[in-house]
Amino acid sequence: MRHVISPAPDPALSDPSFWARQWEGRFLRLDPHATNPRLAERSRAVWDPLALEQVEPDRLRAWIEAARVPDAWWAALDGRPATEAERAALLAELDLEAVRPYPGGRLALTLRRTHLRALPTDRRGHKLADEEGFDRLQHTALEPLTPLALLHQSRHGSWWFVQAPDYRGWVPEADLARCTDLTTLRNLLEFDGPVLLDPRARLITPAGFTLVQTGTRLPGLRGAMLPYPARDPEGRVVWSKARLVGQPRLAPGHPPLEPRTLFEVALAALGEPYGWGDLTPEGPGRDCSRFVQDVFKAFGFRLPRDASRQCAATRPVLRFEEGEPHEARADRLARLASGPALLCMPGHVMLYLGAAEGCHHAVHAFWAYERPQDGGAVTVPVRRVVVTSLDLGRGTPRGSLLERLTSVNLLDGPDEPVEGGVPG
Repeated sequence: MRHVISPAPDPALSDPSFWARQWEGRFLRLDPHATNPRLAERSRAVWDPLALEQVEPDRLRAWIEAARVPDAWWAALDGRPATEAERAALLAELDLEAVRPYPGGRLALTLRRTHLRALPTDRRGHKLADEEGFDRLQHTALEPLTPLALLHQSRHGSWWFVQAPDYRGWVPEADLARCTDLTTLRNLLEFDGPVLLDPRARLITPAGFTLVQTGTRLPGLRGAMLPYPARDPEGRVVWSKARLVGQPRLAPGHPPLEPRTLFEVALAALGEPYGWGDLTPEGPGRDCSRFVQDVFKAFGFRLPRDASRQCAATRPVLRFEEGEPHEARADRLARLASGPALLCMPGHVMLYLGAAEGCHHAVHAFWAYERPQDGGAVTVPVRRVVVTSLDLGRGTPRGSLLERLTSVNLLDGPDEPVEGGVPG
């Protein structure tokens, strides 16, 4: 099967009901309103941009520097080695000498799906001139109607350094509409509206077609129309309308976190392209943490954007020691009592599905894995959302996915890890 990688790829492995039956009655009953503040507190990486108050210049400059990626990550630009003049010009756009205090209340909404960048540029950054598939200057994609605090403008004014709900970085000025009326913004964002359960849908907006992804709420949607911002010639918000294209799967609001619905939402994304920072050379994609974030966003849970922060925000109920044998890990994971569970390893996160065909499985946005060959290992590209066995990579120097796990985490639960899971 194209989107299942397992020793015995049974069609049932991509069937939500197959996995839901394993978890019936075993999901923790969690309220997003109670859980989200704890996720934010543990991760320190989920914010409300509308509530951001004055920020002093030194702190702003530190945020701008922290949003940069290592210089080696953009040794090449657009597929060729970057010259010293090109690198200097990009760094000059940061305009650090001109940073002024953020006064609070300088706000905007995104008009379309847009990119949040490490530097104020659309140019693709690579470690090597022939590096494939990764734009290292891309942090993430922002959905339409994302609220932002506008912290600092680039030297030539075409980019803003912003505080988004889950990241800081640079966004094109042309993709924003400025709004200083906090009440209007909150009313729009809190307006009732359905939640997208499909992997993606399209809106026709005053700025043209734009993509929305799983978990996006469409405030004020009536029929196919919803209130929507546009820009006046000065870049300020004016109110217009947008139209939802087609008939994507929508829920009236955030549905309860139940096994069947969760696995339906997650497995609907099978085959979607992998994209570092939600960007592929061909267009939109999802990386591992964005996939997990989107799935739980559909149920009202606000996870951070990066894999490491998602694992910091959630509660470990199993921890694995380096060198712990594959079989011992498999036995411990089999005793996990409650879900849903995230599988954490350095630089990667997966949604645990359960056990089948004699091994454990997960669904994740996955770039590649190694398999043994001729006493060594070869890299097998995947580059999409897939269901995989956690046995992948077994017998290679890096080890199997299961052997590389550091913890198994639940959205919430007891403070201390519990061997074998938590009480159901």
